[in-house]
Amino acid sequence: MKRPTVSIISSAFRPENWMGLYESLGENDVSLELIFVGPNAPKYELPENFQFIQSNVKPAQCFEVASRHAQGEFILWVTDDLRYITERPIDKLVEAHRSSKADNPIVGSRYRFPEGWNRFFPYDMESPIIPSYWMVSSNLWRETGGVDRRFIAVCWDMDMAMRMLASGSELVISDVYVDEKIDMPNKPRSRGSALYRDHKATDRVLLDMLWSTGGKVHFDRALPVESLSENRILTRSQEPQGRWRYNSGLYNRVITSKIYYWLSWKRQIILGRAHRFDFRKLPTYVARLLKLS
Repeated sequence: MKRPTVSIISSAFRPENWMGLYESLGENDVSLELIFVGPNAPKYELPENFQFIQSNVKPAQCFEVASRHAQGEFILWVTDDLRYITERPIDKLVEAHRSSKADNPIVGSRYRFPEGWNRFFPYDMESPIIPSYWMVSSNLWRETGGVDRRFIAVCWDMDMAMRMLASGSELVISDVYVDEKIDMPNKPRSRGSALYRDHKATDRVLLDMLWSTGGKVHFDRALPVESLSENRILTRSQEPQGRWRYNSGLYNRVITSKIYYWLSWKRQIILGRAHRFDFRKLPTYVARLLKLS
């Protein structure tokens, strides 16, 4: 079988939406494969180049599982309810990558709203641009260390992009557009899922702790990357756990999903601050405390 040019990967749990994404890709000259990993198998037959791997591990880990099965020259991550609104979007992403003069470029997509991309801090126009749904070479993904196991559901992609930028990669904003405002039949798209709501704050605080101090972004990561191990990567959520794993019962909903994660990211923040503590500035810190008192 010919090696695909692009491996499109996703952490996926909404099979009813997958073919909408697939159809929005349209006709592309480059060869594609799709690898979706998640807990819910589709009740229909997938196209030949579309692979589903069933797993109930946490969502961020599902992306890493998919990336390790990817055979393509490039890896492009998506969400399973995304829609492209540009013709031949994958051809254009590959063209943008290959025509770039940058070393190891990160090729991002745009949204339909005016600015068309994300920033590290959404309302700070001075913070780095971190577009969603970016594509990189498979080699760069793996050299970067993949998804950090500390992330549960979101912000893992921004962490990876920051690591790539910190190592010298350059961002290329393509002319490929996606739509995040599509309503599915009978119900809106599930951006506000319980899993997303539960872990957005946890993952976002971790991201901020790793890459910012006092609201200012830096490129000196507060903690080393903790890559996922191959040991039971399909069957065990490597700490911290996620809502996919524990999704019912008072203990799981309150104790596991709330208190455990709150304590977990508090510990990470303390470790991160200790790692970044500059003893040479100790007199300054003491002076600030005396001033406040």
